[in-house]
Amino acid sequence: MKIKWFSLIRILGLVTVLGYHFFVKSFPGGFIGVDIFFVFSGYLITSLFFIELEKSGSFTLLTYYKRRFIRIFPPLVIMIVTTLPFTLLLPSDFRANLAKQVAAAIGFVTNRFEIQSGLSYEAQQTPQLYIHTWTLSLEFLFYLIWGALLFILVFWLKKQGYTGKKLLGQTRFIVFVLAVLASIASIIYLEVTFDPKYLSYSYFAFASHAYPFFIGAIIATIVGVRISDKQRAQFSNYPVKKILLWSGVPILILLLLSIFGKFESIWTIRTNLILTSVLTAILIVQFRILHERTTSPEPKILTVLADTSYSIYLFHWPVWLVISHFVSQVFLAGVLSFIVSFTASAAVYYGVEPYFHGKQPAKWMMSKPFYGGLGVVVLVGVGVMLTAPTLSKTERSLHEAAISEAMVSLDQKGQLGQNLYDVGNNINANTSWYNPDAGFNTSTDMRLKQSTSISDKILNSSQTVLGDSVMVGVVPYLATILPDADVDAQVGLNYDSILNSFEKRVKAGTIGKYVIISAGANVTSDMTADVQKIIDNAPKGTRLVFVTPYNGKNKVVLNEFNTYLKSLPNKYKWIVVADWASYIEPQENLLWADKIHFAGKQDVAIDYLNLLAQSLNEVAKSKGKP
Repeated sequence: MKIKWFSLIRILGLVTVLGYHFFVKSFPGGFIGVDIFFVFSGYLITSLFFIELEKSGSFTLLTYYKRRFIRIFPPLVIMIVTTLPFTLLLPSDFRANLAKQVAAAIGFVTNRFEIQSGLSYEAQQTPQLYIHTWTLSLEFLFYLIWGALLFILVFWLKKQGYTGKKLLGQTRFIVFVLAVLASIASIIYLEVTFDPKYLSYSYFAFASHAYPFFIGAIIATIVGVRISDKQRAQFSNYPVKKILLWSGVPILILLLLSIFGKFESIWTIRTNLILTSVLTAILIVQFRILHERTTSPEPKILTVLADTSYSIYLFHWPVWLVISHFVSQVFLAGVLSFIVSFTASAAVYYGVEPYFHGKQPAKWMMSKPFYGGLGVVVLVGVGVMLTAPTLSKTERSLHEAAISEAMVSLDQKGQLGQNLYDVGNNINANTSWYNPDAGFNTSTDMRLKQSTSISDKILNSSQTVLGDSVMVGVVPYLATILPDADVDAQVGLNYDSILNSFEKRVKAGTIGKYVIISAGANVTSDMTADVQKIIDNAPKGTRLVFVTPYNGKNKVVLNEFNTYLKSLPNKYKWIVVADWASYIEPQENLLWADKIHFAGKQDVAIDYLNLLAQSLNEVAKSKGKP
C-alpha cells in the first residue's frame, strides 16, 4: 500500500543531505537529513512487519532479510562498479586505500572508518569516495537486530497461544515498549559516553545513533501504513489547517537546523539530532493523516524523486567529488552532480532493480553491448583497486615528516642518541626529506634560503612551539631557525590538546618567553575559548604568535575563527598573528590535495618559516605580557 505524501519526507531528507554535500556553506547542518532517513526507515520496516503479521499470522525472518538485502545491496554494488573507473580522473590521493574502502562499503562497516577519522565530510584530509555509505552500516545493523527481535517475539507469543487479532495486539504493545526502551537506552548511552573531543564516535557508532530507527518504530505501532477503521474515520475529519500547521512548523525548524547547524557544535549531536528525529516522527503522522484527507494523487515528480532517493544518495557523493574537481563554480557543480546522480539512479531503479525483484528486466539489459560494456567497467574497476596506492601523498608526507622530526630530536641529544640516529638515518634515506640537492641530507647541514633571519634577542631567549600536523611537516625545517626551541607537534592535535600542553608547561615553569601556536585545522566547538584561556594563563613577559589555520575545504568555520585571531593584536600588544591563511589561500594549489598540508614541499615550508620569523621579530619589539 503506497501512502501519498510520504515522498515529501524522503525528498526532505535527500535535499538536506545534498545541500550539505554540495553547498556546505549554505547548509552546514544539512547532515540532519540522514536522521530523517533513519526515522522513516524504522517506521517503514516496522509497519511492513505488522502488515505481514496481520496477513499471514507469522513473520518469516529469512524472507525479511532477503527483501532488505535485495533493496540495499544491488544498487550499492552497481554504484561502486560504475563509479570506480571515473576515479582515474581524480588525483591519486582519492584512490588511496581504495580496495579497503570498497570492502568496507559492501561489508557495511564504513562507519568504523568515520569513527577512526574523527572528522566531518568537509574536514577530511582527502575525501573518501564511499565514506557516505556509513549510513548503510547503521541501517544494516538495525535491520539485522530488529528483525531478529521481532521474529523471536512472534515465535514466543505464538508459543504462548496467541493468534489472530490477539497476537497482533499483543505484539504491537510489546514492540511499542521495546522501541521506547531502545530509544531511551540509545539516547542515555549517547549522553553518558559523549566526548566533545571525539564527536565522531557519538555520531557514527550504532549504539549512540540508533534512537532515530526506534523512534520511527514507535510511530509505526501507533500510526502504521495500515490503520484501523476507527483511525481512518478520525483522520477523515482531521482539519487540514492542523495538518498544514503541524507539518509546516517541523519542516521550517528542520530547514533552520540545516542552515544554522554545525557538525562541530556539541549541541548538534546531543540535542539537534534528537529534535530532528522527533520532528520527523511528527511529519510521518501528519502525512499519514493527509493521505486519508486527500483523494488526488501526489505529483508524479515527487513519486519519482522518492523512488530514486536511495540510489541518488548512493551516487551523489562520488559523482560530486569527480565533477567538483573539474568545475570550480560550486552552484554549477552541484546542479551537474544532481543531474548525473538522478540519471544514473533512474536507470538503476527503473531498469536494473526490477530484475532483482523477479520482474522482467528492461530490454537494454538483455543486449550484448550492455554485457560487454559491463565487463569492461568491471575489469577497469578491479584494475583501479589493485593499482591504488596504500597511502595518499598527504599521509606519506606526514609520515616522512614525523620521521624527520624524530631525526632532528635525536641529533640534538648528543652522543647518547647517535646509535638511534644512525638507524633512523637509514630509514630517512628513503624519504623525500633526504635530498642532497636541496642541501639538507642530514640534520646537521640542513639549511634553507631564509629571507628573514631571527633576531639574537629571540635566539638568546626560550621558545616554545605547539602545533598540529601542519607544524609536524615544518619541524625538520624549523630546527634551522630555532634550533633550541621546545617543540610539541603531533598529527591530530586541536586547540583543546594545545591548551592542555600549554597549561602543563606553565605549571612546570618550562613555557618559553616566545610561544608559537599553530593549530585549528582540527576544528573544535570552543577554539576561541581555548585561545582566551591561553592568553589569560600566559606568564608575565610572554610573547605569543598565533598562526591562522587554513583548510581549503572547511573555510566557513575557519574564516570566522581567523577573524577572531586577527583581532587579538589590537587588544594585546604582546600578541602577533602570522596570517598563513590569507597568504596561502590565493595559491592553495601549492598544498597537497587535502588543501591543508605541505609537508615535504620545501618552497612552501620556506614561505611558512619566513612568515613565522617575521612575526617573531615583530612580537619581540613588545615588552611581553604585563
